[in-house]
Amino acid sequence: MKRLKVIFYSCLFLCMSAGIVHAAGPEVIWAGGSLKVSNEAKPEYAVEPFLGLGDIGSGNMFCEPVLRCKNSEIGLSLGVGTRTEVLSGQGIAGYNLFFDYTGDHNHKQIGAGAEFYHSDFSAHLNIYIPLSDRSGNQEALPGINLSADIPIPQAPFVSVCPGVYYFNGRDEDDLIGISLAMSMQPNEAITFRAGARNDALGSGRDNNEIFAVIDIAIPMNPQVKDMLRFNPVNAPVALSSYMDDPVRRYGVITYEKKTMPWDLID
Repeated sequence: MKRLKVIFYSCLFLCMSAGIVHAAGPEVIWAGGSLKVSNEAKPEYAVEPFLGLGDIGSGNMFCEPVLRCKNSEIGLSLGVGTRTEVLSGQGIAGYNLFFDYTGDHNHKQIGAGAEFYHSDFSAHLNIYIPLSDRSGNQEALPGINLSADIPIPQAPFVSVCPGVYYFNGRDEDDLIGISLAMSMQPNEAITFRAGARNDALGSGRDNNEIFAVIDIAIPMNPQVKDMLRFNPVNAPVALSSYMDDPVRRYGVITYEKKTMPWDLID
């Protein structure tokens, strides 16, 4: 029954998104999803479209709704942002704002992000502010993370992705550490990522986590052919292609598991 509900709500969410797009006139740039597996958490599934909302001034606005399912619990992220060319067309700068919700203990948070793209690298800064209080033995944590994506010059379809993060523990230890991943995009539609970090941020554990992710993003362009055929990206990479890049952030809310009773918490 839980799986049927997950399928029903997923279909309903996508139909509502499509209806909004048709009514308001934004363009669906791509649609896809992802699967994440980890040694410290249950598999996580996600579906998402990337919607272009048109130009505002010199910037391109977008909307990125994401529906997640993990351990039969539904999660939702709804974000909007804008990107614009800077440095005489040598870079792209952007910012975004997200609302995240997860059915597991009804955690909620606001996320704000800034990003910068260059043909040689990209950098992504995100701040997370919880809106929900303690629920059971869990509490969402405020935090910040900074990550980068550095393509290998001889093989730009492969990238090194280092990062750092800090989440302020309430009555447990702070979660602070580094992450390192490798990303490979063998064609236009599929990206593979694998890496590790010091903490299992989406599982309330301070154990080392090893993870792997497959992302699928199918462009809504009838002229795109053989998207699944091996066709790695070659240098130079067109900077304009990053206008439709998915936002790099932690969509799953970071929380800590409580060990102290309520009456001992300040």
